[in-house]
Amino acid sequence: MTVDQSSFKLSDVVKVLIPEEKLASIIQTFAELDSNHDGKIELDEYFDYALNQEKIRLTKKFQSVDADNDGGIDFEEFVVATEPNFQILRKFHELDHDQNGRLSLEEVINIADVLALPLNRQQLRAIIQEVDQDQDGEISYYEYLGAIAHVGFQ
Repeated sequence: MTVDQSSFKLSDVVKVLIPEEKLASIIQTFAELDSNHDGKIELDEYFDYALNQEKIRLTKKFQSVDADNDGGIDFEEFVVATEPNFQILRKFHELDHDQNGRLSLEEVINIADVLALPLNRQQLRAIIQEVDQDQDGEISYYEYLGAIAHVGFQ
């Protein structure tokens, strides 16, 4: 083993049952936890190790939420992190040019043009009919959300 084992004894059973590479990893973890090297992990050592691991995990999460990397989470970054559909709603809002909360056939045609989708007016009308659950000829936010979830329409 590469880690000094003088502070603890490995039983023959442990040596036989645990493959050497796995055992080396376990010993390394034990040694990290046993910071005073007395062969035991005391509660304070366990807390220190666990809190440090949690701090590392939370720091990574914080950094992923801090989209502009300015060292702080502003309200919009917080909303994005806590509201899973916010980015989808934002995209819907961008696509809804007249801001009436619904995508009309003309707005869907515009989306298809911007994305250079090879779909004609009739095909787009058929897509709207498939997504349009309330059959009003337009796509609401919730219908849009359902389409994304079921067909990948975005």
